[in-house]
Amino acid sequence: MSNFSVRYGRYAAIAAVLGVVLLLDDLFTRPLAFVSGLPQASLVQYLMAAFLFVASLLAARFVRQDVIHGWLERRSGKQIPPLVGDLTGVLVIFIGICVILAVVFKRDITALVATGGASVMVIGLALRDMLLAAFTGVLLNIEKPLKPGDTVRINDKWQGKVLKITWRATTLQTPTGNLILPNLSLSNAVIMNLSALDGTRSTRLIEVVIDYDTSVESAERILYAAALGAAGVKHVAPPTVFARKMERDGVVYEVGVTIAAFADWKKSEHAVIKNILQCMRDAGITVSFPKSEIIQSPRRARIADRSMDTFRLVQQCRVFRSLPEDVCQRITELLIDHHYAAGATIVNAGERRHSLFIIGEGMAKRTMTDRDGAKLVDERFISTESFGRRSLFACQPQVAKVVAETAVLAYEFERRALARLLEEDPGLIDVLAQALAMLAWRESKDGAGGREPEPAAIQRLTHLHRGQIEAAYRAEAPLAVVEKIAVPA
Repeated sequence: MSNFSVRYGRYAAIAAVLGVVLLLDDLFTRPLAFVSGLPQASLVQYLMAAFLFVASLLAARFVRQDVIHGWLERRSGKQIPPLVGDLTGVLVIFIGICVILAVVFKRDITALVATGGASVMVIGLALRDMLLAAFTGVLLNIEKPLKPGDTVRINDKWQGKVLKITWRATTLQTPTGNLILPNLSLSNAVIMNLSALDGTRSTRLIEVVIDYDTSVESAERILYAAALGAAGVKHVAPPTVFARKMERDGVVYEVGVTIAAFADWKKSEHAVIKNILQCMRDAGITVSFPKSEIIQSPRRARIADRSMDTFRLVQQCRVFRSLPEDVCQRITELLIDHHYAAGATIVNAGERRHSLFIIGEGMAKRTMTDRDGAKLVDERFISTESFGRRSLFACQPQVAKVVAETAVLAYEFERRALARLLEEDPGLIDVLAQALAMLAWRESKDGAGGREPEPAAIQRLTHLHRGQIEAAYRAEAPLAVVEKIAVPA
């Protein structure tokens, strides 16, 4: 009660007195009219006007102190500028004066409202930026779409941690320093609260333009495998690949990747794009460039139909990449295609299945274990990659179990097909031995850094692989030669 009397006591007492006088009309107004010499009706009008004016003062003070600087400040936890409360109080008093003139004195207030409106317009124009900034600050502090400590991205232009929010400006901590943004600039801004999205899934869409020479099946196969095989990406749903539209420069493909945590979107998008480019590079496909008379794409992988697609797949496989086209075409004709459902076993460790498998679509995983069954390493295979080289060329058992992680299309090149090929052209042994030697060098510790092999080293590897192939596919090969070559130095 003491707090109420301090803020409203004077105005409340005056309003109470005027209210009593108006209620006891005959008891007070008639003697007052007689003493003052005013008509009783006019005196009642003046008393009513005084009562409403005091009520307007009370309402203005209530709105300014208890609503603006009371409830709103407690709700937002911030101090509201006094100007906001003062302007609101003046507006309440102006409305009270208009009511007094129109209701009590029966006056036409059109001119007053117009004048007041014009005055408000002038004041609003003069204080437009300040009022809009303050109003935006009120909304930011009341609705709390962001709060100090949140990481936000504004208009895809600024990103940082919110340090503080006042009624005039918001301060962000960015990698380049503190950035003070006027709340006026945030009134129409697109604000994304990254902290509020932590732990929620996010779908990223990546567009790739590929030349018309590449078939939709090939592009879909490569893009899907690349998105699925991106390192470090936690998928919560399988990737999607759609051909969105045809443009002058090529077909626009949209790759959709749904990740588990929104906060990881930047790293995940980077990993997916990196793997897409790597897989396209391995497949011999380039991103389409604008076509003009001057600029032309330097190379294209021309894949027109399914048979040509398989032929290109053989050419892109690292085992056969250095072989002549006619040899790759003959290998293509001898391939056997297999479809595996997700989770299906393609080969088991120790299985005497003397075949090489080339992944055409999807992704497979090979798990290497030691003699005690402890897992050593997981190796994944996507489009154009192969496994089972030693099983095919040296007729050794499969070294590990390979399982289809997704639906997989795999092409098998089995021992009988290779034997038939070598019988038709024995000179292929040297070509295959050289290709296997270069591949073994690149996969070795010495060749991992991109260093070119010494002639002696590549010659030793070539002799090793030639001996393995001859031992496996030429029964008439001299035993001394086989024994000499089978064991590397």
